[in-house]
Amino acid sequence: MASKKGKPLGIIKLQSKDMAIFPMNDVFLNFTFQMMEHWEALRMAVNLLIEAFKQVMPDARLYPIKGEIEVRTQFKHYLANEAEDFATRDQDIRMLELDVSTTYVEFQNKAHPTVPIKTRSVEYFGLGIGHGKGMVANQIWLLAEDVKELLHGETFTRYILKDEVTGNTHPENSGIMYVSLTKLAQENTPVGELASFLLGVNPDPQNEVVKKIADAFNASFKKFKESKDVVKVLTLRERVKDEIWGDAVAEGESKRDAQLVSQVAELEEKGLDPAEILKQLKNLLVAVPSTTKK
Repeated sequence: MASKKGKPLGIIKLQSKDMAIFPMNDVFLNFTFQMMEHWEALRMAVNLLIEAFKQVMPDARLYPIKGEIEVRTQFKHYLANEAEDFATRDQDIRMLELDVSTTYVEFQNKAHPTVPIKTRSVEYFGLGIGHGKGMVANQIWLLAEDVKELLHGETFTRYILKDEVTGNTHPENSGIMYVSLTKLAQENTPVGELASFLLGVNPDPQNEVVKKIADAFNASFKKFKESKDVVKVLTLRERVKDEIWGDAVAEGESKRDAQLVSQVAELEEKGLDPAEILKQLKNLLVAVPSTTKK
């Protein structure tokens, strides 16, 4: 994970270990942007990215978010223990510009998750348009590791609906933008500072806008590390890794254990709560006893 090469926001004390929390930790991001006081920091970050993209593609039908906004995250789903709660899961962070557009923001640490980003992003894109009720529904994927087949060596790419016969773009303005944070972090620009901060490379940005974003992250972390709900979620995640993932990797010679590894990854990508993952995999362990001697 690219961000873990840098400096964390801080350390969370769990029951069995200390955990370093980096800016692109998904639980932290969902926790942060569920709070209205941090919505403007999200808008500022998104607008920096949009403005940087517009310098590359000035005619693109993608515009800064200027109106009244409302942000929703999936933090409450991390706390849920009932499987049916996940039938209504949305993307992690959704910013609605009232009566104008919806922007879905995905912070992606790994280039090659079990469900490929090219597949997940298109699925989310279709769902976003369907839920948009006629409004623009854009996707912004911030990639800590480059996905070659989506970025093609560029810092930004943006995919839109386009007619193969005439070359005309579809009247629907929605699109999927992918951002290489590692390439962006090499720039001596405000958005380059933002990318460096998100990757944990530069914890002390100097640009005033990026500094405000960093201040919001740091202020949120102070609450994050004291939250009992956060400790609950992170502890459950570690239990899944320690009790299931760790055993499966250690017993990787067994076909059954290899299947467990795959099953954990699939359930995580579907957004299931760690407690539900643990429950499902424990049921599997009971149903199919291990053939590996310990």
